[in-house]
Amino acid sequence: MARETGDTKSTKVKKHKRRKSKKESKTRIVHANILYDHTKGGDNPNRHYANNKIKTTKYTLLSFLPKNLFEQFHRFANVYFVFIALLNFVPVVNAFQPELALAPVVFILSVTAIKDLWEDYRRHRSDKEINHMDCLVYCR
Repeated sequence: MARETGDTKSTKVKKHKRRKSKKESKTRIVHANILYDHTKGGDNPNRHYANNKIKTTKYTLLSFLPKNLFEQFHRFANVYFVFIALLNFVPVVNAFQPELALAPVVFILSVTAIKDLWEDYRRHRSDKEINHMDCLVYCR
């Protein structure tokens, strides 16, 4: 036998009013990212906030070579061919001239580095174009 209860609340959909948490009930301050021409350095009220510039480039002039080599040696094929080229410097196991074994590896690494440099330069140009676009600014 099915047990019946007189509680009709369980069959109805209950509607709860959402209570605001302490974090939601607090007010917040929004600062407009307006450049203040009359203020300089420490007097600028926006000095603590990030700017709106877009930066999608991977490398800088100083970090290009280390970051690029680090990225290229994460590929197993590059590590393998460098290992084989270095193994040719050992007199017991060398198959041919050691300098000749390094040529293809150096060529592949340099072509890939030039390709990565060109792609990063194109990203930099695109970022510069987007960052210098005109935009509408809401003023008080």
